[in-house]
Amino acid sequence: MKDLRYFDPHRHATWLELFFDLIFVVALRDVGEILAEAHDGHIAPQQFLHFVLVFLPVWWIWAGHTIYANRFDTDSRQHRFSTLLMMFLLVVISSQVSHATQDAGTYTLTVACYCGARLIVAGMYFVSKRKHHDRGGIATTVGAVFAIGATVSLSSVLLPPPWSYRVFYAGILFDMVALVVLNRRLHVVPAHTAHLVERVGLLTIIMLGESVISISAALAGITWNRSNVIAAVSGFVMVSAIWWIYYDSFHLLERRKLTTGHSILYSHFFLFIGLAIQASLIRYAILGGLDPHDFRLLAAAGTVLFFVGKQYGYYMEVPELRPYLLSNTSAVLALTALVLMLPLGLEAMLVGLTATMICYVLLNLRYRHLVRSAHRPA
Repeated sequence: MKDLRYFDPHRHATWLELFFDLIFVVALRDVGEILAEAHDGHIAPQQFLHFVLVFLPVWWIWAGHTIYANRFDTDSRQHRFSTLLMMFLLVVISSQVSHATQDAGTYTLTVACYCGARLIVAGMYFVSKRKHHDRGGIATTVGAVFAIGATVSLSSVLLPPPWSYRVFYAGILFDMVALVVLNRRLHVVPAHTAHLVERVGLLTIIMLGESVISISAALAGITWNRSNVIAAVSGFVMVSAIWWIYYDSFHLLERRKLTTGHSILYSHFFLFIGLAIQASLIRYAILGGLDPHDFRLLAAAGTVLFFVGKQYGYYMEVPELRPYLLSNTSAVLALTALVLMLPLGLEAMLVGLTATMICYVLLNLRYRHLVRSAHRPA
């Protein structure tokens, strides 16, 4: 009980958790390569769906471990070995993502690694059932949910496509829905707010760093000209504005007492997809190779997903911000729609999208009084 990090008043993410975040972002970069392969200047709807469907199980491995560690982490040797094994399985999955829906052998390997990671988390829950004394029933219940979900997903290897894919994702959906259904029971051991907020914040900053790396990689080995310089500068300014948007009021979440933390964790699924799309947009604006119509569709999807993922947690956990969130987001999405309707080139559209992000930063100044009051001692 005394080794449970849940009760540490000065708790921070462990070095192992930071290592896990790094592995996840590497895997996400491999997933993002699905969007980097435009065919004759186009990204087909099936290709975008492939990206989302491959991203989901990778993210759910990270989310499942985060849910466990938030409540039951002891940073013991057993916990470390189990986490490192999950990270290795995630590396294997990331090496197969571009082929996972095309070849039966790679699909089976990917599913086996995913289910192995989920069963490891389930086992970690089972051995943690006494860490909260009489509240141990929560650990057993969640462990059973994850084990059942992994078993359902694993059974998909016995079926032919497309049923195999449907059963695989049915197992993931079972996990996610079951945790929502168990919402009241999870209140018995509420989420550790500071730790959960720090975890999603750290992962987000690493992903923003990957966007900067994509700018550098796109500029390497090309002949610089007016268009790609404008795109590169605009891309960096956009990443900076996204950082400002995301972290400017981040401390408001840290001061809340979360219950399950699902509003924060689940919404970041959309936010991370949005960030991955934004990184692809910057790359295409610098290098070209994407039809303007497809660029517009990708930009619209990325912007909407980013703001949905960023705003939902605040909307649910900081009710006093709701009027500002709705008005600011509506204004920025309207401006984004206007930019995307104009007959512009890729780099010009990126400049316009960057301008809309800057507009949101300025609109945020309207609730600075709430931010200042949050800094005052309770």
